[in-house]
Amino acid sequence: MTHAATGPAVPIARHLPWFALFAAAMAACGWWSIHLAAGPLGFSMLWLPGGVLFGVLLSAPRQAWGGYLVAALLGILAANVQRNGLGLVTLVLSLCDVMETWLAAALVVPRVDVRQLGNINRTLRVSGLAVLVSCALSALVAAAARHILLPQSFGFAPLFKTWLASHALGMVIFGALTVIVRAEGRRMLGPPARRLELVVTLLVIAISSWLVFERGQLPVAFLLLPPLMVCVLRHHFSGFVPAIAVIALIAAMATSAGRGPFVLGSETNDLVRSYQLQLYLLCCCWVAFPVASVLAERRVLTHRVARSERQYRMLADYSRDLIIRVGTHRNLDYISPSVTELLGWTREEYDQQRWELIHPEDVAILRDTMDSLYEKGGLASIVYRCRHKQGHYIWLAANVRSVTDANGRAALVYSGRDVTSRVEAELALEQQIRRDPLTGLANRLLFDERIALALARGGRNRTRVGLLYIDLDYFKSVNDTHGHAVGDLVLREFARRLSGCIRSVDLGVRLGGDEFAVLVEDIATTQSLQFVANKLATAMREPMTLGELTLHVTASIGVGMSGCGQTDAAALVQLADGALYQAKAAGRDTWRLAVAEGPNDCDGNA
Repeated sequence: MTHAATGPAVPIARHLPWFALFAAAMAACGWWSIHLAAGPLGFSMLWLPGGVLFGVLLSAPRQAWGGYLVAALLGILAANVQRNGLGLVTLVLSLCDVMETWLAAALVVPRVDVRQLGNINRTLRVSGLAVLVSCALSALVAAAARHILLPQSFGFAPLFKTWLASHALGMVIFGALTVIVRAEGRRMLGPPARRLELVVTLLVIAISSWLVFERGQLPVAFLLLPPLMVCVLRHHFSGFVPAIAVIALIAAMATSAGRGPFVLGSETNDLVRSYQLQLYLLCCCWVAFPVASVLAERRVLTHRVARSERQYRMLADYSRDLIIRVGTHRNLDYISPSVTELLGWTREEYDQQRWELIHPEDVAILRDTMDSLYEKGGLASIVYRCRHKQGHYIWLAANVRSVTDANGRAALVYSGRDVTSRVEAELALEQQIRRDPLTGLANRLLFDERIALALARGGRNRTRVGLLYIDLDYFKSVNDTHGHAVGDLVLREFARRLSGCIRSVDLGVRLGGDEFAVLVEDIATTQSLQFVANKLATAMREPMTLGELTLHVTASIGVGMSGCGQTDAAALVQLADGALYQAKAAGRDTWRLAVAEGPNDCDGNA
């Protein structure tokens, strides 16, 4: 539905001066058509009022149609009365003039919006069919009325054809001109810098038309086509409609006055002369309209593309996400301004050192992802670290999609956002899952993962893995005597002392209750394990001062060492557990060592 189908109610009384002015304008147009463009049959060769009224109805709210139709009827009736006198024929012809325009507008308005130049071809088809149908119906009534009420007039067929051609041409040419004038106003003249050019071009066409139709021969009439096409090419649809209107006005007046290339000199050929004029105007439209239509659609398409580009550019420029377009040669064609807010770098700084900003551990992953997208296309998601200008790293979650540029070459579109808070929360949660909440040591889950990895590495590298199993001696009596709160303090203090006795690469574990373990990797002999066991046993013999309470707590330690290249975790655990049992049986506060059967020297040393 178009704009003309809806709108607020129009108060007729308040617009009476406007409707009166419109009636006067319709009377003037009717007078021109009747007197200055009169045809051989008493009908006009180019009916101007129908085109003006058609354009007004197409561009006006439907609630105002009644006022315009009444004003047009009064104006056209006045022009017909001035020429033919007041009578039934005058009334019928005036009603036909108005009703054909109303019917054409009623057929067009619900189907197309005539102001949308992007739909110009559909508008032409719908409007042309509507004009032909309405003009054909009115021509039937008007020709029949003239033929019946004025028997001395020409036959029915000439009357029908003359009315149909003059009204259809007038409605198409001047209807389009009226719509453009009402919808565009000054904008119909084009950009301000080119308006003078359009006026000069129309003046040249007007002078050329006057010269051609003043005394030219028939072939000379087609010399108007070059300046018409220049006007169309330079000014598109805004030049086509007024140029055709100027040619039509001058040609109709000259032909009606007996001048120009269509005057054949014989009274009996006046009807042919009228047909030639109408056919000539139709040819001008057929030649120029396709070019004007293509240019209008091209302008609309260019405007849409430019508007779409502005909108997408605005979205990219004002998005908080980092948006990057990576060209065919891995160059950064576009970097959104959000890079400064997100990373602190300007676009130029980010472009110059982009790979240096990526965390060294993530560079290979990012390069592999981009290589795969360039080669295979598709979409990839990646989470990596990028250095902020202040020196710290932030986590970015990026979606990278492979696209094709205008030349068919691969490019990438990157969209990334800061997910540092989320990743840190996930890492913290991961840490909680694998850490004992009381002591901060690793729990059984992390222990199981690390012992499997350690033995697998040892198997590949032909190295040994050591495991210390530790129990606090008589810990149950501490809980029973002093309570679980003190027992927790003892466990924390033991965990602190244990962490101080091992290397940073070793893993301290609380397996549960008062059971602890230490995983030692990459050892060749038992000396390293003996050193750790002695150091830990000595540390535990020191009294524990817990507030006002001093306790003496010792530990029993079972030490197990895997065989060279051994990968069985259960066997190592069983070995250390057996050694722990021996330490307890020996009176506690000591350690025992058990070594797996097999070669004692992985590296060829004792």
